[in-house]
Amino acid sequence: MQKGFIFSLLFAILVAIFALKNANKVLIDFIFGKVSISQALVILISAILGAVIVAIMGSVRNFKLKKKVKELNKKIESIEVEKNELRFLLEEQNGNTLDIEKDSNIIDEQKS
Repeated sequence: MQKGFIFSLLFAILVAIFALKNANKVLIDFIFGKVSISQALVILISAILGAVIVAIMGSVRNFKLKKKVKELNKKIESIEVEKNELRFLLEEQNGNTLDIEKDSNIIDEQKS
């Protein structure tokens, strides 16, 4: 996290220096009109818009990942419940098997 922040800060400084070195006026031609503004302003606005778009895309990805984690945790929880139920049934069956074996041993002893 800190490396990303430091990298972003250095990149922002480089963009600002680049923008200030290119401070002359430029003509921007939009569909609805023309605007003459500083090239530095165009560079900074473009960089900021790019950062906002990346942040939005990152947030969407984070949201999807958190949703997936919740789904997987619910699945794990249901599998744990099923595992415990099956373990209980197995122990119950093993207990019944032992009871049957004890009963058959008692019957065999009585026959002898």
